[in-house]
Amino acid sequence: MFLKAYRQKSSTALKGSESKKLRQRLQQAFSHIPIEQLIPAKANVTQLKLLTHGGSQTTVFCVDKQPMFFELEEQPESATSGQLVPTLYTIWSTPNILPFFTTFEGVLPKLSNGADLMLPGVVPMGTGLSMYGHYKKGQLVAVNLTNNSSAVGVGQLARSSDELYMCGGHGVAVKMLHMFGDKLWGHEPSLTQQIPTVKTKSQLTPDNFPALGTTDHPKKMQKALPVAATAEIEAEMTKAAIVEPLVPSEETHISSEQRECADNTPSTSTNDETPEGSPETTLKNAFLAALKNNGKKLPLPLLTSNFYRLYVVPEAGEQLDLKKTRYKKLSNFLAEMVDQGFLVVREESKGVDKITSVDLEHPEVVNFITDVKPNEANNGTASETPLFHSELKELYVVTDATAAFFTKMNYKRGEGIPVGQIKKIVREYVSKHGLLNSQTKLVKLDDTLQELCECQEGTLVTITSIVTSKMEHSFQMCSGKDTSGKPLIQMSLATRSGNKKVTLVSNIEAYGIILSEFIKLCKQGAAASTTIVKLPHQKHEQLQVQGNQVRFIYTLLTETYKVPPKCILGLELAKDGKKNKRK
Repeated sequence: MFLKAYRQKSSTALKGSESKKLRQRLQQAFSHIPIEQLIPAKANVTQLKLLTHGGSQTTVFCVDKQPMFFELEEQPESATSGQLVPTLYTIWSTPNILPFFTTFEGVLPKLSNGADLMLPGVVPMGTGLSMYGHYKKGQLVAVNLTNNSSAVGVGQLARSSDELYMCGGHGVAVKMLHMFGDKLWGHEPSLTQQIPTVKTKSQLTPDNFPALGTTDHPKKMQKALPVAATAEIEAEMTKAAIVEPLVPSEETHISSEQRECADNTPSTSTNDETPEGSPETTLKNAFLAALKNNGKKLPLPLLTSNFYRLYVVPEAGEQLDLKKTRYKKLSNFLAEMVDQGFLVVREESKGVDKITSVDLEHPEVVNFITDVKPNEANNGTASETPLFHSELKELYVVTDATAAFFTKMNYKRGEGIPVGQIKKIVREYVSKHGLLNSQTKLVKLDDTLQELCECQEGTLVTITSIVTSKMEHSFQMCSGKDTSGKPLIQMSLATRSGNKKVTLVSNIEAYGIILSEFIKLCKQGAAASTTIVKLPHQKHEQLQVQGNQVRFIYTLLTETYKVPPKCILGLELAKDGKKNKRK
């Protein structure tokens, strides 16, 4: 419904009477949830009128700019038209607002590309008539994964639970309305959130389910399977869960000839079929290393071309040439990685693809061991000329006592957090859950904070102090590569005596770069005079390089120093480098 770009027709703030009417509708639709948990008393509620890519009209209700509910298009023949549907942000903050249907992690890329959830991909809730719960047709449900109980989508049941049980494991189970990574999720880019990681209590295995194509009841499949058979069944379940496309509700059966063709199709999902040292293996290893080393720092959504250029290529350790691989193009390689469940790619516009999500818990990523690059190790000794200033950073480590609180803010047990960041996390948590009393300026603690702080209320400073006291004090040696909160590097051109052009670069020292080494690289690479200039009435110094060296400095900063391109301004001043050919 929101996979493609929609057009916003209007945006208006709700008046008091309209807000009251919305609260009444929500109270009636979700009577088991306190209304204050859905819409805080003093929240700013905005109503958006949207026209989707398919031509249907819908209304979205935003709370403090974040989309929290949308309204289904009213249709006379539909019993569920006009009802309010919670977005993923609402479900993440209030998980018990909707019942859940669980699917396999390999199905997520297909759902993100517009497919409905088919019945073979649904993990049964029980046995017999209770296999798919007891719900009516059109019931709103959230969809989560076997490896993460947080919602990844919202939809409507295509049939009642009894009909799902009787239809023999074929057809559509859930018609998807809203997915993680779609345009509604990214409506307000500054407020977008990633999927919270909430592990399931017990990891499901193929032993819990019958092999596809059999008529045996799940109770008859309790015998332990060999390891090889288990792997085959798991692969078949994932294939079958995503094989049915978005078509009218005609049920199709896979013939034996089609099954043989599918079995004879060469698979590319394992490294065993690719010779060691081949271009494909090098590319796959560089891809895994990029996710392993930079997965948490990826600025999602991220252009696929930038991901390859800035993260995959540097991890290769040798020159990568896609044309020498069987993929030939980057899009073909990433499409295979999407099918294997490593990431989710969304087409922003024609020819522009962006990565919206990565699965860092994928078994291949978790088990991948990164190699030490030759330029990073010289017989176990450090580099002769360091590029960055080193600094000692004070951290506090998440302990068992504080894990319950920090996991809700997407921090893991054992993760180090800078001192100044802890107060921001506490403030964000208090604001997110509406715990601050605007009159007394005291925080009324919820169950998680009460168990941690052992008090009923207190100030932000007091709570932050208690939380910090229950964490482990630590230090970390940093090289200054962190770019958060730092000024942008500014490149500009100027004219000096004799009408000579020079390139001026500002704010390099803010990134921990050692200027003496940077000047040395400029003199060697650009063969140009390079000096440091002190400007009047300014605190910081500027680097002055003879000639128009914008392109060279940009390449040096992004490739050698790994400065993100978004942190550098002035590239448009670079020469195109093309010479006029004589006729």
